[in-house]
Amino acid sequence: MKKTNARWLVVALLFVATTINYMDRAILGVAGPAMMEDLSLTPVQFGLLGSAFFWSYALMQIPVGMIVDRLGARLTYSIAIVWWSLCTIFTGFGRSLGALIGIRVLMGIGEAPAFPTNTRVISDWLPSHERGIANGIFNSGTAIGIGMSTPLLAWVIQNWGWQAAFVVVGAIGFIWLAFWLIYFKNQPKDSTLANEAEVAYIKADESETEKAPALNISPFKLLKFKNVYPLLYGLFAHNYLTYLMMTWLPIYLVTERDMNLINAGFFTMLPWIMSFFGNILGGFLSDGLIKRGWNSIKARKTILGIGMLFPLLLIPTIFAESAVMAIVYISIAIGGEGIAAGILWATVSDVAPKGAEGKLAGLQNFIGNLAGWIAPVATGVLVAKLNNFDIALIIPVIICLVASVGYLFVLKNERISIDEDFGKGIKA
Repeated sequence: MKKTNARWLVVALLFVATTINYMDRAILGVAGPAMMEDLSLTPVQFGLLGSAFFWSYALMQIPVGMIVDRLGARLTYSIAIVWWSLCTIFTGFGRSLGALIGIRVLMGIGEAPAFPTNTRVISDWLPSHERGIANGIFNSGTAIGIGMSTPLLAWVIQNWGWQAAFVVVGAIGFIWLAFWLIYFKNQPKDSTLANEAEVAYIKADESETEKAPALNISPFKLLKFKNVYPLLYGLFAHNYLTYLMMTWLPIYLVTERDMNLINAGFFTMLPWIMSFFGNILGGFLSDGLIKRGWNSIKARKTILGIGMLFPLLLIPTIFAESAVMAIVYISIAIGGEGIAAGILWATVSDVAPKGAEGKLAGLQNFIGNLAGWIAPVATGVLVAKLNNFDIALIIPVIICLVASVGYLFVLKNERISIDEDFGKGIKA
């Protein structure tokens, strides 16, 4: 019997959901100039608004895995996308800073299950040797959601106002929900789209890691291992750069580079297109090194270390006289850092103790998203105090440079191991 390919339809649904997820996050940055003018928001107030989403989003990362396991991916994603889509729509009706902050905090709760649910779906629906490609596909939706939508959103804002843009983007989630409920089941065996041959193919090569029993330990106990820290800090560094650009890049181009909103929307797209290809290239390069016989952690940390050096290109951005050259430097910086972004999560699977991959992933996502608390606000404060973006652009350069050093010289080429008696067997 020839196997079906329903698993790739599921991956496509995850890609679209991730794209919508990041569109709903990124629209705040595109609408920023109009919102700041209409609501008389200062840079510091807008930075606070940009940060509010991450207050709840980061805190939810630890418990959200248990929610996914209890409710199942189908119901969890359904509730999540309805929740965050409604919050996006309601943002368009906010008229005070306090109301908008409250809506963004609620939105962070709604979006928190997205990536843990994606990971669970990939685990259930893809054989182990196809999961790298599948993760790369759905994760590329982050770059598409941030970048590709900006010209269209800028056009909507220019013609219909910033409130309409939030309503339009929020409505898209309900369209996706219909396809999700029609086509997705939690397990391949329950789907009418996957035949017996495909179900057998998916389950045929479960990895040793999957067969390992889950470790019943607190994620915070993993902090006893030195190999954990480069991973936690590395995602923090990646997110600091990402969330700074997601929140402030359109405003930077409008205020610092004197672009109109339509042009800013178009040029904002370019760095994220580069990031899309960087994500794919990073996975390709690290897999290529592994095929050449490299230790998997050594291969991935080498690419991570190289990718984290590209934000150095933000320094000549400060001195670029033309807006075009500034966006060229920013595009190379974000695209090159995307080489690292593409394998951040694959490295967790290589380093984590067997049976604790999910716990380390949740801990990494919690620490990494604390950058969302800091980057938007810190940038707003610096812009307000200095009346330019110079120092705000130098900070992610330093943060990412430290991450590169951590990957290359601190992260060891071995999986963390835990003895049966956790208190007696610790290997760092």
